[in-house]
Amino acid sequence: MTRVLLVLCAIALAAGCGGAKGKTGGKAGLGTAVEGSGLERIDSNKRCEAGKNREVLVDLNQDEKADVRKIYAKFGEGEVIICREADLNFDRKLDIFVYFDETGAIKRDELDLDYDGSIDIISMYAEGKVVKQEMDTNSNGVVDRVRFLEDGVPARVEGDTDADGRVDYWEYYEAGKLIRVGMDTDNDGRADAWNRDEASPAEEAAPSEAAEGGEGTDTKAAVDGDPY
Repeated sequence: MTRVLLVLCAIALAAGCGGAKGKTGGKAGLGTAVEGSGLERIDSNKRCEAGKNREVLVDLNQDEKADVRKIYAKFGEGEVIICREADLNFDRKLDIFVYFDETGAIKRDELDLDYDGSIDIISMYAEGKVVKQEMDTNSNGVVDRVRFLEDGVPARVEGDTDADGRVDYWEYYEAGKLIRVGMDTDNDGRADAWNRDEASPAEEAAPSEAAEGGEGTDTKAAVDGDPY
């Protein structure tokens, strides 16, 4: 719970970042984020490349060290944020990376939940809602679980439980409620064990097709790099 609260607070602070601007001088009140070019940089594992775009550094805990980097780009007559990254636990390593489209709408974020330097979950967005999440559940740098969402709630989950690069686990939801779990126990690409009465052949066809190359089956995609 503490980690979740830390993530939410850091994202909120990084998004707003009010308070003083310019070089830090210790004038900001407790909890006030400070923007400034005089902050000690945080570049060790950055993913947001500024190029010719405007960069903003933010100090969240008033130690005169940057905890957040924000990149703004010009589109037409305006300027929008296109990338934001933050150090959530103040260890001088970036843990969250958020990417935006030309309208400023979020399109993807990447999170290192256990602060080990490896991305644990990548979320893709459409119209402000999460539509797909790719997860590395064992911190080996490889996606082994993919969640598909509809209207912000889970619809289907595919997993690779034995790290062979093939889907062998399925979850199905209705209105966000888990209704069925399937397992491929003999590595033939088909669900042959269910958490309820045996499914019909038609029901088994969907996970079989997914395991043979359908949407979301590229479980070998590395999550440490930009997969898009």
